[in-house]
Amino acid sequence: MVTGVTNLNQLLLRWDGSAVQWGSANLGDDGQQVWSYGSREIRNPNMLPEVVLFLQGRFKGVEKVLFTSRYSQATMLPSVVVEGDLEAAEKWYKLHHSPSEKMSLRMQHLDSIDTHPVIVEVGDEVWEQAVTNAFPQASRVSQQGSLLKSAVAKSRTTSKWVVFVDAGEKGADIVASKGGVPTYVGSTQVGLTDSMLYNIVNAMHRDGLKPEDVSVNILGEGSEDLSISMKRFFEEVEKIGGGDVEYARAEESLRAIEGKHSLGE
Repeated sequence: MVTGVTNLNQLLLRWDGSAVQWGSANLGDDGQQVWSYGSREIRNPNMLPEVVLFLQGRFKGVEKVLFTSRYSQATMLPSVVVEGDLEAAEKWYKLHHSPSEKMSLRMQHLDSIDTHPVIVEVGDEVWEQAVTNAFPQASRVSQQGSLLKSAVAKSRTTSKWVVFVDAGEKGADIVASKGGVPTYVGSTQVGLTDSMLYNIVNAMHRDGLKPEDVSVNILGEGSEDLSISMKRFFEEVEKIGGGDVEYARAEESLRAIEGKHSLGE
């Protein structure tokens, strides 16, 4: 148990389609943030607003709330292409993904990255409404956009193509960067390690790279199994985070949405 904890000042919320995960930060006596984590599986989608309201009651008075979704289909575009125009973003998204049904898109400009890319992804309206109804101060962030900042930061220190994978039990978010320039964003909605490996190898081949040219960084609940699979193909594979406590297995993955974490900036 952590002692000397005072004010709750931050809450991170994430939805992966079957469970709500959260991380809460308190300021300790030394002024440093002290983190706690939890999750709640949801078998009935109608329970989602109820669970978020429970968290609102538990974390009353929190100053800053960020929320995101895992495994969202996304595309990455130069900011000059969309310039805040959602219709242009929708056109490019449809070109890349050919969706068969109407979707609600969200954009996030990554101004902290030199090339100023824009992440365009499908929004989850039920999740977003549940969070903003309970926490009007909440701000949405892109899970893949946050991971991309980490990949970009690390790629500035190596000549390799840097891949970051947040591997969950039912899917993964995958991003890559080379020389400080974002090169790939993607996701898979299945928990099979072979499909994640396929996504990375496909993107690698498009850039004309070999396995020895790639640095793979894996985090999240599925990092242990995925790292074993990746090491059969890639020479450089690093598993980030993890631990014996159940919630700690997703700790680095969840904190990645904050933008101030041990993975990058």
